[in-house]
This record gives sequence, structure tokens and C-alpha cells, in this order.
Amino acid sequence: MKGGANMASTPPATVSLDVDGAIARIIIDNAARANALNRSMLDGLAGHLDTAARRADVSVIILSGAGPNFCAGLDISEIAERPVAGIEEEFVRVEEILAGCPKPTIAAIRGHCVGGGAQLAVACDLRITSEQAKFAITPAKLGLIYPTSSLDRLVRIIGPAATKRLIFTADAITASTALHYGLVTDVVDEEELDAAAHRIAATIATRAPTTIAAAKQMTDEATVNGRVTDELHRRWQSAPNPDLGVGLAAFAARAQPVFGAATNDPRKVPNASDIA
Repeated sequence: MKGGANMASTPPATVSLDVDGAIARIIIDNAARANALNRSMLDGLAGHLDTAARRADVSVIILSGAGPNFCAGLDISEIAERPVAGIEEEFVRVEEILAGCPKPTIAAIRGHCVGGGAQLAVACDLRITSEQAKFAITPAKLGLIYPTSSLDRLVRIIGPAATKRLIFTADAITASTALHYGLVTDVVDEEELDAAAHRIAATIATRAPTTIAAAKQMTDEATVNGRVTDELHRRWQSAPNPDLGVGLAAFAARAQPVFGAATNDPRKVPNASDIA
């Protein structure tokens, strides 16, 4: 009887999607395991990212953890039960979906952001953290080889020396050290985290979606290839851009522009030669 009561008191591990206006919030919820992700949760996260990316009414996506932690990465019990290579492949697949999301993504981080949780945070465009958050990249504690794309992304953001420091030691670092490394973009009081993330997301949602989509894709290309190709820039310059007329009209009227939903998905921007 007591065992049944204990089982009933443990809520199921889930990943949920909530849309409020132009802001989608995806919440990782496995509080009993510091929001570690199991296989079904990875599938749920991938599905919610795809849904939010496709919804015309969503402009920004916030990724956060339920309760006191962001995410402790992969549920270790999964490693004990299945081949490591297959688990890593599944996790990296979801990580790449997040990194390739055409809409701005914000990680709102409190508590522990470790292992695969740090991989997810780094895959977001912006990382806002509470002062009490702790970050750790821990494959050296388990004997795992860090995924190629995850390592490449981390090096591009914080540089090779800081990357080696984090991976070699597997030590946890504070939010202030993470800010010093460039791992996070903003550090706020614990009680202000959700409001701060929402405030930044709300501001982004009022800006020109075409400009943001173009800037995101071109910035990502620059970090990978060292520069933005002229071809990609021409494609965006030549693509339909209703935001420009809205912005110029509002400027002339000394009014705040009210932009519509994004009309260009950067994954589908046509070649300049294909546009009449």
C-alpha cells in the first residue's frame, strides 16, 4: 500500500508545450531526476520543437526546466540499458533540431545545467541564467566521447581553451564564470529568471521576423564557415519582404511597427536566380 502511494506521488516525466501569444514555452519536467531526459522525452522535445517551428503564430521559443533545475542531460538508466552509440545519436538528433530551428530560441536556465542539458542550452540562440545556476560538461566522468557537432558548437561559442577546461575537469562552474566565458548571454536574480526570459522573448516578437530569420541563418553560417556567403545574402535580399514596407511606413509616421507572422522560412528561402 505504501509502495503504491509512493508510486502515485511521483509524477510522470514529460515535455510540454505552452503557447502564450507569440511565445512558445517548452518545459522539460522530470523533477525526480533533475529533469534528465529519457527516450520518450527526447521524442516529445523533438515533436514540440517541430510544432512550434511550424506554427505561424509563434515567433520565439523558450526552453526551460520544471522546478529548481534546467536539465541534467540524459537519464543515466538509459545508458545502462542500451548501446551508448544509439543513445548519443538520438540525443544529438534532437540537439540538431533545436540548433536548426528557424525561430529564435532562448534557454532559461536555473539550477543544474549539466551533461546533455548543457548541450541543449548551447544549441539555443540565447542563454539566460539565474545567479545560482551551475554548469558542467561531464563526459570525462563517464568515459563518453563528446559528440562532434556539440563540441564544434561549444568551441565556436567559448573558444578552445575554455572548452578544454570544462571537458578536461568536468567541474561545475558558476553563472558568473559562464558569463565570463561567453557561455551565457544574461545573468539575473533567481526570482527574475522567468520574467527576464519572457521580456526578451516579447521584445524579439515585436521585431521584423524576416530580419531576424535572415540574421539567424547568416550568423549561424558565419560561425560555421567563417563568413556569410554572398549567395545567401542575395537570396535574403531578393526574397519577398513585407516587413520592410511596414517598418518604413511606421518610421515615417513615427509609430511603432506592427509586423505580421514570419513569411520566410530560412530552410526554404529561394535562390536569387529563381526569383523574378
